[in-house]
Amino acid sequence: MSNHPLAPSVDPSFVYKLISPASTFNPSDKVLPLSALDKADGFYHLSTSAQVPGTANRFFPKSKFNDLLILKIKFEAIKPQVKWEAAKGEHPTDVSRIFPHVYGDLLQEESIVGTILCEWDEEAEAWDFSSGWEDRLQK
Repeated sequence: MSNHPLAPSVDPSFVYKLISPASTFNPSDKVLPLSALDKADGFYHLSTSAQVPGTANRFFPKSKFNDLLILKIKFEAIKPQVKWEAAKGEHPTDVSRIFPHVYGDLLQEESIVGTILCEWDEEAEAWDFSSGWEDRLQK
């Protein structure tokens, strides 16, 4: 797939898909279902580990979402389907606004290595992405 000129020069080991409510995730599905936004845009919206906190707090506000499930995905398993693109309507000048988008089916068994249930931090009024959040895997 063609990539944005600001795409990372080194592939990440993992990328992440945010889902809410968590109950909509069924690990026995062969293909990860598209969210409403994914259907509208024609691809799966994913984030790098550095982008996850911003994506979570911008698009999954606690006022609308009671929980947040993060799928940890092996980049190597989906690499041929990934296109690095700018967020809709943006013309970024740095890599932080270039996101991995997956075109085609995202096969769960081959790509998802675990899930992370994100906790809400009442004091910070944000999802908790304290140190080591990527390693809080459940399977």
